[in-house]
Amino acid sequence: MELAAQKLWNRNFSLLILVQVFALFGNSILSFVLPLYILYISGSPALFGAVLSLSFIPLALMSPIGGVIADRGKKQRIMFWLDAATTVLIVLFIAAARGFSGAIVPIIIAKLIALNVIQGIYMPTTMAGIPFLVPADKLVPANAAANMVFSLSNTIGPAIGGILFGLFGLFPILVISVVVFAVTAIIDLFIRIPYKKQKPAGSAMRMIKSDLSECARFGMKEKPVLGKVALILFFFGTPSVAFMIVGLPVLVTQTLGKETGMLGISQGIMMGGGLLGGFLAGALEKKLTIKNAHLVLFACSLNTVPIGLVFLLNAPVFAAYVIITLCGAVVMLTTQIVNIQVLAFVQEQTPPELVGKIIAVVMALVIGAYPVGQLLFGVLFEQFADLPHLVIFAAAVMSASVAIGSRKHFKGIA
Repeated sequence: MELAAQKLWNRNFSLLILVQVFALFGNSILSFVLPLYILYISGSPALFGAVLSLSFIPLALMSPIGGVIADRGKKQRIMFWLDAATTVLIVLFIAAARGFSGAIVPIIIAKLIALNVIQGIYMPTTMAGIPFLVPADKLVPANAAANMVFSLSNTIGPAIGGILFGLFGLFPILVISVVVFAVTAIIDLFIRIPYKKQKPAGSAMRMIKSDLSECARFGMKEKPVLGKVALILFFFGTPSVAFMIVGLPVLVTQTLGKETGMLGISQGIMMGGGLLGGFLAGALEKKLTIKNAHLVLFACSLNTVPIGLVFLLNAPVFAAYVIITLCGAVVMLTTQIVNIQVLAFVQEQTPPELVGKIIAVVMALVIGAYPVGQLLFGVLFEQFADLPHLVIFAAAVMSASVAIGSRKHFKGIA
């Protein structure tokens, strides 16, 4: 296996980041607009949360399998076929939605599920490629760069998606996404990620079972701290990240009565906080160690409280909108810092032949928290539509409890 290049911004890593820009940009538009369209036509937070929850399940289930594929296959070839498949699926979705407009909700659900099945393979593939392209001492800034791309794409995607949705509707956004994924597939062809063929383990199912068993043994016996860290992120993601995914659109468009364009701006600013978090994680890597990650999680929990106070005290609509947006940005900032710290820690502690599978399992646990939280908070926001502060305070208490309980585990990391 070839060694990673000795500098961070080498040709292949730069191309990997470039395809992430295009792929995540297109994905962020679709992931934002399709569920928002369902909320728009139905007016039901519970249905909105249920659709989001259902769409995230295949992402969580496919991530471990995606890790096996990433470790055993040629990563750049996997990325190409996934981006090409996404392009074709969007075209088919446009045709199906126009031909069967009366069944638009199940068609959207099917599209979201298909999109997240692909993303479940794509995400561990791109992230597993990073250790092969940069030196070990550059993993933190490399992951910071990758996560900054994620935040940047989500800053531009929801903002433009919300504005375009308000002005033109759903279908122009789908056309833009077709172009973005087609261009991404072409760029994939020019990336070179070192590859070493691993010994086959029999049939495809036996290979997956064997690889995941090896992954479980490593994460539970050889490096049990990895499993503990992943579980912390799982229990924290339910009342924090999942809450924001469901809560922000509901609070802005329904509780405050703002237009979808304003929601797009709010999403853009919030994801801008994630961009800043990625920058800080890379710039302050020596000060923001994983041993202090519990403090960052607790700070994230505290930033949910002002959102609840806005509704408890009946603040003016515009002031409430600004506070919700700014607090959401800080939540994304702090969450991003911890995610980058954990990802770099996992990569440092895992041998190259297992890194894709281990990352995929960690991602599956993290992503697995989202369906639970989205379904829960979608129902709660609908049941307590007149008392949204109760739901918000409950989320703050839950996430703060996880942050406090995580202290001994992060402090115990050698």
